[in-house]
Amino acid sequence: MKCKKILGYLVFACIFGGFLIVNVSYVYADEEEKPLITTEQRSTIVDHCDAMKDSVKSLQRTDSRARVYLGRYYETILTSFMTPLNVRLVENNISNTKLLDNQTNFAARRTRFVNNYITYQQALEDLVNTNCKTEPEKFYEKLVVAREKREIVNHDAQRLKEMAETQVKLVEELKNGVK
Repeated sequence: MKCKKILGYLVFACIFGGFLIVNVSYVYADEEEKPLITTEQRSTIVDHCDAMKDSVKSLQRTDSRARVYLGRYYETILTSFMTPLNVRLVENNISNTKLLDNQTNFAARRTRFVNNYITYQQALEDLVNTNCKTEPEKFYEKLVVAREKREIVNHDAQRLKEMAETQVKLVEELKNGVK
């Protein structure tokens, strides 16, 4: 019964993580990543500076909440599901290197997710603190950096989702093998 509850949390985390990854909202700017911006882009950045900064601040708040939720779910998956299961397997002399490897990889990716998220938040903060009216080129460059950092965080979240799904499959295989 407890395993079903944990599996329910795991499935919810996977679905929630997938929802956040699919619903990525980007900051307004030209999609091309080039170091020099055109006169038109420069003008657009200067003219819409306040709206762009508001969008970035809104994105910061949204992403911060998402990271907190995902971080809690990742921590729950690791500490309430993966680790206790592997400890029980070792205590019962049941060898399953796939589960141990998945736990190790999940823990490492979770740490990477946290560190990459901090770097991403710093890039967003740097972007918000750039005066886009007087330094539109610098603002655009920092926007490109923030997008790249966000993509890295999204990749980490996707990998964690896949590892959680793998964990469910491995547990099912273990369950079917024990019968």
